[in-house]
Amino acid sequence: MTPLQVAFLVYGDENSGRNALTEPKYKDLAAAFTSGGIDVKSVLYSDDTDHRLENELPHSDAVLVWVNPIEQGRDRKKLDSLLTKISNKGCYVTAHPDIILKMGTKEVLYSTKEMDWSSDVKKYEDFTDFTNRFPGSLRTSGTRVLKQYRGNGGNGVFKIKLGSRDNEVSVIHATTGNQEKLLSWDDFLTEFQPFFYQDGLLIDQAWNKNIINGMVRCYLSGSKVAGFGYQEINALYESGNNDWVPPGSRYYFTENCGLFRDLKDRMENNWVPQLQEILNIERSRLPVIWDADFFINDIQSKTSAGKYELCEINVSCVSPFPPSAIKFIVEEVRNRLK
Repeated sequence: MTPLQVAFLVYGDENSGRNALTEPKYKDLAAAFTSGGIDVKSVLYSDDTDHRLENELPHSDAVLVWVNPIEQGRDRKKLDSLLTKISNKGCYVTAHPDIILKMGTKEVLYSTKEMDWSSDVKKYEDFTDFTNRFPGSLRTSGTRVLKQYRGNGGNGVFKIKLGSRDNEVSVIHATTGNQEKLLSWDDFLTEFQPFFYQDGLLIDQAWNKNIINGMVRCYLSGSKVAGFGYQEINALYESGNNDWVPPGSRYYFTENCGLFRDLKDRMENNWVPQLQEILNIERSRLPVIWDADFFINDIQSKTSAGKYELCEINVSCVSPFPPSAIKFIVEEVRNRLK
């Protein structure tokens, strides 16, 4: 019997020298597939290789994709078109572009705003709506966070505050640490108008001062919690001085870690089923690796709903991941290929 074959798709041109099978982020996962009798190969993607890969990738039984929403300043439109085509030819793709659009963009924060993991979230689908409603949202709260439709690594995430002077707005982009830019209202609106081009939108989320407590990243494979990560986050946080401190290291924990047992129970028994129902996603369509980032609101809370608040969900390129997730990913892929 011919063994199953899985392709690891990562971004890079032919001269990049990348090989997912030997990179620290993926090599242990590749070894786990191999030891389980599944062949693995590394495939490089760039917008210049999409036509060749359209013929090559369907020879694999499954394609596991690790490409950010924004790579080298380019979006994923060509890649998502390619992945849809090869999926239609019978190759299993995860995460599938259709699923990314449902749960892997910032819009999911608005789609799930009625769940008890949410905060005050608004959505602006056009520039006129944004100019009409966002000033009132900011004046009511004093501080808000604006997030572009698709992005990664803090790209397109902004902390917005009222300035100390009338008609002044403070803007901090998460990619620049705590570097503040002061704009007039007119200049602010002009600067944010391009986010609505090409069917874009902006999500307006309440500022969470509890970011000082750090961030818990809950990793999942399908509907099962596969591990956790904890990291101190300093982007956008006001430290009281002008010295920007980079984020702390992320520390990984298994799915059985007692520190986050309440979060595991809540995710598997409540929040993931609710997410599936709201977004109409069958369990077999959930990504084989995805994560949800949570603020820790009240460390002493007796309920997980009062303790954790959703910051965002990541689907497109979840790596690195905790070692504990490897067995879940391999099992999930094997079961789906059956």
